[in-house]
Amino acid sequence: MSQVSDAAQTRMAKTTVKVASGLCLVKLAAFALSGSAGVLGSAVDSGLDLVASVVVLWAVSAAARPADADHPFGHGKAESLASLLQSVLILVSGLGLAYHTIQRALDEEHTLGGSAAGVIVMVGSSAVTLWLVRRLRQVAKETGSPALDADSAHYASDLATNLAAALGLGLYALTGWTWPDLLVGLIIALVILNTAREVFAGATEGLMDTGMEAAEEAAVLRTVLGFAPRVAGFHDLRARRSGAELFIELHLDIPRHASFVEAHDLAEEVGDAVKRAVPRSQVTVHADPL
Repeated sequence: MSQVSDAAQTRMAKTTVKVASGLCLVKLAAFALSGSAGVLGSAVDSGLDLVASVVVLWAVSAAARPADADHPFGHGKAESLASLLQSVLILVSGLGLAYHTIQRALDEEHTLGGSAAGVIVMVGSSAVTLWLVRRLRQVAKETGSPALDADSAHYASDLATNLAAALGLGLYALTGWTWPDLLVGLIIALVILNTAREVFAGATEGLMDTGMEAAEEAAVLRTVLGFAPRVAGFHDLRARRSGAELFIELHLDIPRHASFVEAHDLAEEVGDAVKRAVPRSQVTVHADPL
């Protein structure tokens, strides 16, 4: 990974931690005023997002470290480990919110206050979160960072929870009913639990060395076939991911009459072409006589 991509990931991770801290504090203040389960759910979600974003900051910093003797393929797996930890934190927060909301539903004296302030905070938080999601997705796409991509998923779910909390408070202000707010709290808990499932699935895929996507495999095929007739074909194409990096290995079928130097130079040429065709890839090419 280039130093430019590393710097962009680190800057984005630091920005996310700052924004998450501010959102969490503001939402906790709004909960203190309103007592809303929906606002509390959004605050809990933001608090866990803050912890997750701190983990992401560590992960992108660790992944940027160059390969060494103990980690010859680099430290990219730190991003998948961070995503796995995120999924556990999100699961705990979802279960905790569901429990808290059910307890409030059983409390006959449960009331809400400061609903107008709560609505304003939730709408304002939604605007900030929307900006953050767009920036996270942009940087994740540019750098291929799975940790930042997972972070964008967290904050995208925040948009729904913020707006849902505002809806619950708004309905209370209009009708005096508290059940919409409690219903919103349960819905937010379900959203959080589903996010935990999605992040866990993505993290395990990264740790289990998933291969190339269909578009990437097609790009390798087009690139290698473009060297015909100097290359008769290829076999044993394998790939594994480590963070944002994709490690590709393949064996070229080279005519037997080619000299050792010609075969070596051709393998280097094919490897460089595959790197250009598949962004953020490291390619190893073996030349086999046909």
